[in-house]
Amino acid sequence: MKKTLYGLLAGSVLLFASCKKGWFETSPSGSLTGSEIYATTKNIDALLNGTLRYLMETATSQDNPGYGSILLSQEVMGSDAIARDGVYGYLATYGFTDPFDNTTRRALFYWTFQYKVIDNCNGIIENVDNATGTDADKRYLKGQALALRASVYLNLVRQYQFTYAKDKNAKSVPIYTEPTTPSTPGKARATVQEVYDRVLEDLRTAGPLLEGFKRTVKNRPDLNVVNGLAARAFLTMENWDSAAARAKLARTSYPIMEATEYSKGFSDVTNVEWIWGHPQATDQNLGGASFFAYIDVTPATGYRSIMADPNFKAIFDDADVRKKLFRINTDATNALYAWLQYTKFVNKADQSGHIPLMRSSEQLLIEAESKARLNQLNDAVIVLNGLRAKRTLPDLDAANFTQPQLIEEILRERRRELWGEGFELPDLLRLQRAVVRTVSTEKFTVGTKEETVKGHHQLKFPDKSDFVPNSNYYLFSIPFNEINSNPNLN
Repeated sequence: MKKTLYGLLAGSVLLFASCKKGWFETSPSGSLTGSEIYATTKNIDALLNGTLRYLMETATSQDNPGYGSILLSQEVMGSDAIARDGVYGYLATYGFTDPFDNTTRRALFYWTFQYKVIDNCNGIIENVDNATGTDADKRYLKGQALALRASVYLNLVRQYQFTYAKDKNAKSVPIYTEPTTPSTPGKARATVQEVYDRVLEDLRTAGPLLEGFKRTVKNRPDLNVVNGLAARAFLTMENWDSAAARAKLARTSYPIMEATEYSKGFSDVTNVEWIWGHPQATDQNLGGASFFAYIDVTPATGYRSIMADPNFKAIFDDADVRKKLFRINTDATNALYAWLQYTKFVNKADQSGHIPLMRSSEQLLIEAESKARLNQLNDAVIVLNGLRAKRTLPDLDAANFTQPQLIEEILRERRRELWGEGFELPDLLRLQRAVVRTVSTEKFTVGTKEETVKGHHQLKFPDKSDFVPNSNYYLFSIPFNEINSNPNLN
């Protein structure tokens, strides 16, 4: 039986297990241990491929399908998505009890699997220069590992602490830059600024290493991805000039999709907008333990857990091609009766839907927002209109907006365009805003009976207090197990 290798976590052991869906191959044939893993660039490439698959596909349970589970959590902890009451999946997360509760399996999973990815990256970065292979292959592998490590640290610092602009000196997460062993002491929490410094240093180093790299699969980080990650970091740091510049570079060669493409299900990396995404082959899909199992509301069976808020639909203009993806379920025999079905995400027939990680629309909106915050209103509107035209909307005129009004319009556009892709909670945190949930008042009629479209049903925090900005309920928690095993956390 082939073996699979989990990355090391500080204080953990090297684990081996039989191959199964969601775990990743580290060797083209047989098992590799110790120095064999890093002996050749071919082996390291297999480890990197496996690490990417581990990040995206590993699942400790049906409702924790890898990084896609984090994206789903960050949506249902916001204003515009709803976890259906009584349905398996994300109800506790929607209600802010999980992963806020550090004793849950979700809290443990989110922490440990991301640090396992970091440790695999650290091993590649440390060992690839001594591997047998071409200099170009070594550069490209190191650059990809640095970019992936930067991406995970950027995720962690935005999940486990408040935003950079609120308090860059706040304690966030530990930084590991070398491979760990079972005897490696756990590290203390670094400050928010230290983590962002690490992210940017990794990206600055990765950029030159990836010059000339031509990937064959879009789940590999390349120079566009590096620029896109830098744009995200600079946006959160409120470094508007750098955010705009990097976002523009990131979307080079990735045009905004035409309106006719928008209704095709957001499930394939061949989409011209996808700068970074994770494809799956039929034999790699996880069925019920997958991103699409929860967010695709079109099949007759399945969890279909995550719905759009009717109040979210109200922020779309009637002419918007995206508004055509909403429909109220009026079939009283259907489990989704009276819910608003939003069909942005539609899985492939074989359940192997691809997961979007970065699109040119997001980068365009980073550029537009940054220019608006720099008070370059004409430039911001020109950029924004580039997206609006592809969504069948008329151009805006900068003369009709004050700076605050234009910023708000761009932020609404982020909500319209990026729903379901994991940006809702990070945006609320970086903007230091509160979740806004109101009961649905939209009506529909079946025969002579008037019904109310179902909407939000969790309108308070677990302690029954109102939603407010910068609440600890928005933060993911360091798991209880990690606190117990790492005495240096403080």
